[in-house]
Amino acid sequence: MALARLGRDDHRLALSAADCTTLGPLATAWLARGVSVDYLITALTAGLPTRIDSPAGLLHRRLTDKIPPHIRRATEDRSPGSKEPIHEALLVECTNCRRPGPPEALPDGLCRPCHHAHTTGRGDTTAPTPDEIATVKAHIANLRNLLKPA
Repeated sequence: MALARLGRDDHRLALSAADCTTLGPLATAWLARGVSVDYLITALTAGLPTRIDSPAGLLHRRLTDKIPPHIRRATEDRSPGSKEPIHEALLVECTNCRRPGPPEALPDGLCRPCHHAHTTGRGDTTAPTPDEIATVKAHIANLRNLLKPA
C-alpha cells in the first residue's frame, strides 16, 4: 500500500496500521481519479515541514485538500467495439517561454517563435552578468540544502 510506503521513504510520515486503514479510502479515491501511486506519493510528500507532530493528520488534510479532478482516459470515451487507436491528449510547454501546446507543435521543446529566435540567433543574446550567475548559484545551493535529509 502506498500509505505504508510513506513511512519507509520518510520517517516523519510513519503511519500505524490503523492510520493506513483510516486513510486508505481517501488514497483509493485519488487512484480512482486516474493518478498513479508515484503521483500520489509525490503529492503527499512535496514541501513537507521539518517537524511533523501528527503524520496521520497531515496526510488526511493533504489527501482531502489536494485531491485532483477526475482524469478521463481515452478508453472511457470509446465504445466497447471500437477498433480506433487510443490517443491520450497531452500538452507540453515551451522550455523557454512556457507557452503550452501539443508535443508536435514544440520541436526540440521550443514553440515556433522561440525556435525561430534560437535558430536565427535573433533571440536574447545578452550574457548573464557575474552577479546574476552568483545569484543563481546561491539559489541552487539553497535548494540543495533544503533537499538534504534532516
